[in-house]
Amino acid sequence: MHRLTKTAGLVLAVALVLVTGDARAELFSKAYAFKPDTTLQVGAEMPGGLRLDSVQFVLQKDPNDGGTFTGPKVKVKISNLGTASAKVGVAIAVTDVDGRLVGVASGGTKLFPLRADREIVYTLSIDGVRAELAQGTIFRISIEPTP
Repeated sequence: MHRLTKTAGLVLAVALVLVTGDARAELFSKAYAFKPDTTLQVGAEMPGGLRLDSVQFVLQKDPNDGGTFTGPKVKVKISNLGTASAKVGVAIAVTDVDGRLVGVASGGTKLFPLRADREIVYTLSIDGVRAELAQGTIFRISIEPTP
């Protein structure tokens, strides 16, 4: 009887791993030209029925005058074209012509998932390293949808 319980437990554990593996979301990741204070219309289809509509970097006039509300931001507009709600994680890295990292932002869904047939603009703060953000040439964005 004890052997049967161990076997059943092992089968259940393997089944849970397989189900969890299938539910893993695909990562969307792409690089684009960095153009501050310009809205980049993307329209890229992503896994899970999501679409990256646009990305806009908003820089302040004086890069040394950065606070929580006045610092540089990036606005990422995402639409849910699917039939199920989804949570979204977003990560962005900006590099200059020499490949140096000059800015980073991350964020995404905090409380309620993005419902089907809706769109949302995630506003991410660029904190910490940002003094040379205006020198950026390329940004890389990664988006990970989760059910």
